[in-house]
Amino acid sequence: MREQGTSLFPTPGRAVAVGAGLVAGAVALVGVGYAAGWLRPEDTAAVTSVPAAAGPSAAQLMWRLLLAIAVICALATLCGRLAQKIGQPAVVGEIIAGLVLGPSVIGSAAPWLFDAILPAEVRPNLGLLAQAGLAVFMFTVGSDFGRDRIGRDRGAIAAASLAIMAVPFALGLLAALPLYSTLAGPSVHRLPFVVFIGTALSITAFPVLARIVQDCGLQGTRLGSLAMLCAAAADVLAWCALAITMAMIRSAGPGEALLALGLTVALGAAALLVLRPLLQRLARRYAGSVPTPILVLLVLGLILGLAAATDHIGVHAIFGGFLAGLVLPKDSPPVTAVSEQIGGLNRALLVPVFFASIGLQTNVNAAISQPAVLAAGAVLLAVAVIGKLGGAVPVARAGGLPVRSAAGLGVLMNARGITEIVVLSAGLGVGIINHSAFTVMVMMALITTMMAAPLLRWLGPTLRDRSVTEQSPSDTYANGDATSTIP
Repeated sequence: MREQGTSLFPTPGRAVAVGAGLVAGAVALVGVGYAAGWLRPEDTAAVTSVPAAAGPSAAQLMWRLLLAIAVICALATLCGRLAQKIGQPAVVGEIIAGLVLGPSVIGSAAPWLFDAILPAEVRPNLGLLAQAGLAVFMFTVGSDFGRDRIGRDRGAIAAASLAIMAVPFALGLLAALPLYSTLAGPSVHRLPFVVFIGTALSITAFPVLARIVQDCGLQGTRLGSLAMLCAAAADVLAWCALAITMAMIRSAGPGEALLALGLTVALGAAALLVLRPLLQRLARRYAGSVPTPILVLLVLGLILGLAAATDHIGVHAIFGGFLAGLVLPKDSPPVTAVSEQIGGLNRALLVPVFFASIGLQTNVNAAISQPAVLAAGAVLLAVAVIGKLGGAVPVARAGGLPVRSAAGLGVLMNARGITEIVVLSAGLGVGIINHSAFTVMVMMALITTMMAAPLLRWLGPTLRDRSVTEQSPSDTYANGDATSTIP
């Protein structure tokens, strides 16, 4: 017999009896509930029924989204490197990767693979990520602009930039008139459509141009520096024209359009005159002591907040991202480092997602099967090339550049790349152009970008004129690790 102190229950028999009685009572209570009909399956279903899940769970959706992003980024990286091996900018390969992932290639050749890579439930999330990547991309474009780049020839550069933008814009307006019924959205009026086409043909891809200048050995030359400055100024004019077009299309009438433009101007003025000096003072005083994760959140908040503001006004979110790049302090090393990290991550992950979303909206097979659409695309391509050359070559010759350098300036300004696709995406999103127009104009952007490097090589090494390095430091234009001067 065990000692009393070693038992957990001093009277274990009584505990067993009471426990058994409680279990029996619980079973009896459940039985009464069942007998009364309270716990029968049909009644339970009537009270607590939940519709069957129509799609994957949250964990499955996140896994599929991660897998889709991984495939998109891998293909974009591969195609980008292949493009570089044949003398093209990486962005050309990345655009092609987006087209390959869409209905133009995989979607029509292997629909099962298309659904496996980009299932229907994942595509809305990819679209949201693409819009975020677009806003951050415009932020990086805005941060590349600076008031101190032009130097003493600002008058000539401004006139050249205006001509390089105005000639293709005017030709685009005229070319768009007979193409209205073929390429316009279902409910857009003629005026905003032709203004949008003119704007789209006058675009130059500033980020892509910088890469072409570097790859072709023109960094630090008269031609490379002039092209970068003219592209920067011309694109500012093009963004203004696009803002006007967006206000026209997203407003119910002239009054609302003028209101949207007025609010956009007021927001831009407030951001540049009030927000930028304020951010500069705050960055100088506090940026060094703010933890990096908090600084990242603050920069992202600035980008997405201004993007939401311009979208709410009635223009487009891309203008908010661009404005954030303009106002962010450029003389604060912590802020600059964070913005570069955000830009690098966006370039590696979200920009390929944006290209994939473009590919989903682009169906080359459907476009080329329509002779009218194909002919319209050929007309726009010809007008785009003629317009840029016709604006750049005469003004460059008048400014004293040799014939080959003048032609080289026109070739460089003709590269449209991702900036053109951003504009086209905005136009498609608000219904200015239809999907067929979007497809042929994406191809136009790709072709004009691919033309640049071969034509520059054909024009010869005389374009690499570095005879302008005797200028004063005030005329220096800095780009990356190299510096050049403006004649």
